[in-house]
Amino acid sequence: MLFTLHLLLMPIATAGIIAGVSAAIFFRKKKNWLKIHKLLNSTGILVMSFGITMAFIYISGSGGRHLNGLHQTIGVTALIVAFVTLLLGFHQFKAKNKPLVRTMHRWLGRFSLLLILTAITLGLMLINIL
Repeated sequence: MLFTLHLLLMPIATAGIIAGVSAAIFFRKKKNWLKIHKLLNSTGILVMSFGITMAFIYISGSGGRHLNGLHQTIGVTALIVAFVTLLLGFHQFKAKNKPLVRTMHRWLGRFSLLLILTAITLGLMLINIL
């Protein structure tokens, strides 16, 4: 059941983050793009943390080892980088050096999305779908 929740939550989280990034890229000229961007990415990261928690509890219950593979390590790293990106996104409005923080937010966002997609690919390879 927990593994199934992990398999369900992680694509939902990824779709939310991709939609949030898309809002920032394609709807920047629209009035509420920033609210949509914040909502989708914040929700995506929250759902991702629940998905990783489900995997953690599942592994704990089965007696397995945590972070013993590339999928797990990249997945947790992706969550951490995405969370730091989220914090930078909210901080950029109060930062003294706004251009630097905004640039860091954008590049970390790109990097976290790359990590997320890599973790998904490796996860699908683990369960023999790819």
